[in-house]
Amino acid sequence: MADIAQQAPGGSPARAIDEAKRQKLLELVRGRALARPTDLAEDEVMVWPSLVVVEAVCATVFLLLLLAASVLFHAPLTERANPNQTPNPSKAPWYFLNLQELLLHMNAGVAGVIIPTVALVALAAIPYFDRSPLGVGILGTSAKGRKIAGFTAIFTTVVLVGMIILDEMTDRTQFGIGAILRDQFGAPEFVYNQILPVGIILVTIAVLIVLVQVIFKPTRREMIIALFTGFVVTYLVLTVSGTSFRGPGQNLTVPWQLPMEH
Repeated sequence: MADIAQQAPGGSPARAIDEAKRQKLLELVRGRALARPTDLAEDEVMVWPSLVVVEAVCATVFLLLLLAASVLFHAPLTERANPNQTPNPSKAPWYFLNLQELLLHMNAGVAGVIIPTVALVALAAIPYFDRSPLGVGILGTSAKGRKIAGFTAIFTTVVLVGMIILDEMTDRTQFGIGAILRDQFGAPEFVYNQILPVGIILVTIAVLIVLVQVIFKPTRREMIIALFTGFVVTYLVLTVSGTSFRGPGQNLTVPWQLPMEH
């Protein structure tokens, strides 16, 4: 105690005792790491059994649905392929039918190379534009994010279906604009079959961005959710259109009028 009193300012024993208590309390205070600002222990889920059980149940349900589909739907084998006779309609595997659908509406290089490349690069660039850890692991990041995803899904579906039908009604000339540029103004092929379709795609994306910005006032993460949702819905709509609504000559056909071997 004498040593503490000598070290303390003024040499007062009471002052020294208070100083010792203060130092002791400081030693007992435990800090928090900056990387973990909140205690999330109650929100964590163990891989086993929580995650593994859910995955096992999903796999079992999927297997049962696949078994039921194989029993209920007849999928006959056709005759041996004849290299001298191309089937009509001739379709790519289902996962490429979205690109085949695009081929009907624009230049093959744009639909088969440029657009897929830009889409893949944009997807890979998302982590570099959105580095915020907030909302990670939450569906849609927030309630507003889920509303944005729903709005984007409906908007994209309606626009795509309308564009496919309208383009089909105008002989796949970009809603007749391509025919006007070709016949009335003598525009070259790359204008109405390359530049025009790309312009229509960019304008549609810009309209979506403006609507989401005006209606929802989104954060950067929520805007990326809107764009990603639009990409996924576009993939699905084009795949469904190419799979179930394209008959002989790649013309729009209702599914029950498609050839049985399809």
